[in-house]
Amino acid sequence: MMRAVWIAALVACGSPSRSPMYPAGSDKDDGYGELAQKSARLLIGDGSDAPFAPRRHRARSGDAYGGDPYGGALYGGDAYGGLPAALAPQSPPSLPPVRYTPTAGLTGAIEGTVTWRGALPRPLTTACGAFDNPSVRVAANRAVAGVLVYIDRVDVGRTLPTIGERPAGVGGIVAKRGCALGPPLQIVTPLPAELAIHGDATEVKLRVTQPGAPGARPIELQPAGRILFPAQPGVTRIEADDDSLAPAWIVATNAPYYAITDDRGRFRIDQLATGTYDVTFWQPPLATAANGKVVYGAPVVVHRAIRVDPGKPAHVELALP
Repeated sequence: MMRAVWIAALVACGSPSRSPMYPAGSDKDDGYGELAQKSARLLIGDGSDAPFAPRRHRARSGDAYGGDPYGGALYGGDAYGGLPAALAPQSPPSLPPVRYTPTAGLTGAIEGTVTWRGALPRPLTTACGAFDNPSVRVAANRAVAGVLVYIDRVDVGRTLPTIGERPAGVGGIVAKRGCALGPPLQIVTPLPAELAIHGDATEVKLRVTQPGAPGARPIELQPAGRILFPAQPGVTRIEADDDSLAPAWIVATNAPYYAITDDRGRFRIDQLATGTYDVTFWQPPLATAANGKVVYGAPVVVHRAIRVDPGKPAHVELALP
């Protein structure tokens, strides 16, 4: 009898609908808000260490996306840049075809420094709050941190690191932290791979623009939520639907060589064969604020032909923009 009453009540009520998630700690919070807030803190912290958080917060050295204002450990680590720790190792679903001859014992290298010669980027103020410029992080000596340096095509190259029988991958993780989507720039390689967007304690509507797509894809990111979708070769841009957040840029490629400049603007790419390489320097566009929104132009992309010989690293100095 009780079962019949329960079924009748279920039919009368129809399919369950999602309850609103009231802010954590409010008089209407039934637990969802508190749970989302705590879940977000487990994933990305409480936002006080976010590099582009409202100015009432202060960054702590050594935290994710850079302890100091220009990258800290996560844009350094290895010699002259290495890989950001936020680019977590992944295993792509299938082994991409080898496009060059893997060779051990290569001794060539390219190293250098990237600096900024233009006007220093200014902080931004949007509907989210005030934060440091997310696009160009310039030190007092005008060194630029967070510039992607990569070599897309080689005939002979290093042996790729593997996880089991598959090549190890990097990239594919974007997290909302305060007023920023970060890291500001990352590389995803090799392909195929997935992109994951993680939310913090605040719901946000995003736009995702991928190469080859007819337009931007709207995404509603719930508190502590996660969105997954395939990475597409080329450049993907993730931004707030109301342009109030610092955007994130993702370069997806099968490039076998890559580095990101550290907080002194330095980078180094090792294990190169003798030859001349087309080296790409990729910098997000300088962001400005207008009417409380983030606006920007085209990215800064520079190509340099660099000759590599064994025994002595090739050196390059690049001034942007």
